[in-house]
Amino acid sequence: MKINNITNKKKLHNYISQLAFTLAIAVFMQIFMVSGIASAADTSDLSVIIYSTTSISLNWDDNLTGEKYYVVERKIDSGSFHTLSSPPPNSKSVFDSTVSPGHTYTYRVWVRNSEDKYYLYTPELAFRTDEIAKPNSLTVTPISYNQIDITWGYADNKAYNTIIERRTENSNDWTKLATIGIGQNTYSDKSISSGVKYYYRVRACSNTTENIKSPAFPEEGKTVYSFLYKPTEFEGLALSGYRIKLSWKDNSSETAFIIERKSPKTGTFKEIAVIPQNDTSYIDTDSELEADVTYQYRIRAVSGTTSSEYSDIISVTNTYLKAPGTLSSSCTDGKNIQLAWDDLTDNETGFEIWRKTGSNPVWELYETMGRNATSFVDQNISLEDTFTYKVRAKINDNNVYSAFTNETTVWSTTISAPADLTYEVVGKTEIKLTWKDTSMSEAGYRVERKQGLSGEWYTIAYLGADTISYNDKWINNTDVYFYRIKVYDRSNSINYSNEITVSLKTPEAPTNLQAIPISSSEIKLTWEDNSFNETGFLIEAMQFSSFREVGRVSANTTTFIHQNLVAGKSITYRVSALSGSNQSSTSKEVVAATKEKITYSDVSNIKWAVTAIENLASRGVFDTKANTKFYPSQNITIGEFCSMIIRSMDLDMVSAGRYADVTAKHKYYKEIMAAAKLGIISPDNNNKLYPDKAITREQAGIMLLMAMKAKGTPLPDEDGGLLKQFADYRSISKTTADKIADVCGAGILSGRIVNGQTYLQLSGMVTRAEASVMVYKAINLY
Repeated sequence: MKINNITNKKKLHNYISQLAFTLAIAVFMQIFMVSGIASAADTSDLSVIIYSTTSISLNWDDNLTGEKYYVVERKIDSGSFHTLSSPPPNSKSVFDSTVSPGHTYTYRVWVRNSEDKYYLYTPELAFRTDEIAKPNSLTVTPISYNQIDITWGYADNKAYNTIIERRTENSNDWTKLATIGIGQNTYSDKSISSGVKYYYRVRACSNTTENIKSPAFPEEGKTVYSFLYKPTEFEGLALSGYRIKLSWKDNSSETAFIIERKSPKTGTFKEIAVIPQNDTSYIDTDSELEADVTYQYRIRAVSGTTSSEYSDIISVTNTYLKAPGTLSSSCTDGKNIQLAWDDLTDNETGFEIWRKTGSNPVWELYETMGRNATSFVDQNISLEDTFTYKVRAKINDNNVYSAFTNETTVWSTTISAPADLTYEVVGKTEIKLTWKDTSMSEAGYRVERKQGLSGEWYTIAYLGADTISYNDKWINNTDVYFYRIKVYDRSNSINYSNEITVSLKTPEAPTNLQAIPISSSEIKLTWEDNSFNETGFLIEAMQFSSFREVGRVSANTTTFIHQNLVAGKSITYRVSALSGSNQSSTSKEVVAATKEKITYSDVSNIKWAVTAIENLASRGVFDTKANTKFYPSQNITIGEFCSMIIRSMDLDMVSAGRYADVTAKHKYYKEIMAAAKLGIISPDNNNKLYPDKAITREQAGIMLLMAMKAKGTPLPDEDGGLLKQFADYRSISKTTADKIADVCGAGILSGRIVNGQTYLQLSGMVTRAEASVMVYKAINLY
């Protein structure tokens, strides 16, 4: 029994060994057979053309050099592969007429290459000979210069995927244009050129792959010419009651143009003229033309066996209408374009404005204007583009048009306006105008003047480029004049300076003068402006028993702060209006005294801050009593800094409420709540303001920035680059850098010098002396 078991085990072992050896040989042979497959260039795709259910041709690419032969194998349905043929070297196809419908045929091609390696050259391709059929109809129709429509069909209304192929007259190579899905038998070819002869053909293909296809129909293709580009901008106008002028734009390489006309009597278009190539106008002088009758025209280009589509049909009424006069244009600040023309006829009902642009160079009817119009402003423009215009008169409902005006082109660019136009009186009837030249490209200037509010602007002088002044010697002292400077460049772009009012009349005197002491060294004056033509105001103060000038302000200003005064001193003021050399009578005199000086016992040794501290003290900013200690080196808290800002800037307001760390019992409750209401400070996520915490330089600067904004005098925007002057600029937070730059640019926050270098030290604390200087600088900015 044991012997039999041992014998069986040996037999099983031998069988497994033989099977393993056989598999190893098979794997080795497979590796040997496909070892030549090194790249795509060593193989080919396989395709079939099904001519009928009983004949096909297999096709592949010959990508090899020096191959010895090919082997084509075929299997039927689920059978085994058998050799069908062995084509010689350089073969690309074989024909098989031993097929029949109702079977699935699978083909593949092997090759023995120049290195005697034998491998599979193509993938397998399986199909039935009855799964597709050749198309039996094809129609090609030119639609326009860039479109040809293609329609095809199959016998018995069958449907297959369809391949469309195309070539031109100058090429024998067919290219696939498109593959169209089952159920669709039309296609529009929009990838053509005008006036070209094309060949088209179609073939069916399998639902699964385009490698299974029918023969092309028709094999030689169907021919068709695409249309020429049609003439555009076709226009017509009556030169008289018996002559009509037609014009158009030539877009093709035609040999001639054919013009057709339709009259109310005939009702159909008839050819009236054949015009030589490249001509773009024609005058219809046919004896059949009648005055005040409307005719329709159309035109097409022709060339040998092809032509263009017809142009748009135009209607022309044989009634003469005179064209508008010269058309001019200008562009203001790149935002709008002004057109102006002369109305030379009295029987038009309106005008048409036509426009084309550099980005859309086709004339379009852009706008219509009513009777007697002589100007138009185009506000629908874009910068850095060209705009071309033309205008014609019309009579509504009768298709009556005049000839177009001249064309005018504008480049929509900006030219910088002259700045700061001002004047000074230099004589009884003469003023001098001055302005700043801010443009680098102007061609010149025009000085424009208007007399009285209801007057019209007139050019009184033409000046060359770079001019910055002009003397007007012809004004009187009874009228009011308005002036502006117009700058222009060579592309018709224009811009205007500010307008100024000039009158040599004596201005009215200011009234309601008031003087209010605001500190120990400052008095604020306010008054009412009663004149319209002042160029400024003169402020005078009594000094040594006579009035002397202490300041001047510009026109329309009604406040003045007299600074650097002695504490506790009374001063008498008066104000008068100025207009050139004319001066109004003075206002009533007012008297005010500066506040008493408040100082502290410990500030005399900090001369850089003493003026600021004493000024703010006299304004009532501090709670510290006079002649006591101020503690200038002590760090200031957020709450006290709020009080300094609110009190010094007169931002007091009633604002109730509370925060987690601010109640009504806090010393600076009123000021803290006002600052929070104005957005000068903001609570954190815990609803805390930390009023008793020492304030940092960064916090103080941002609080002053927000306070100036709340006051209505925001700090100017500064370039963040100015922070690079500080050695620690890289440590400044990106979220606050712009704000800190504004504060530094205004001079409110200065650097600290350490070891010869200047630092901002934004995380450092602020002393009471430093806080006083920062606030004092802020309130004296404006």
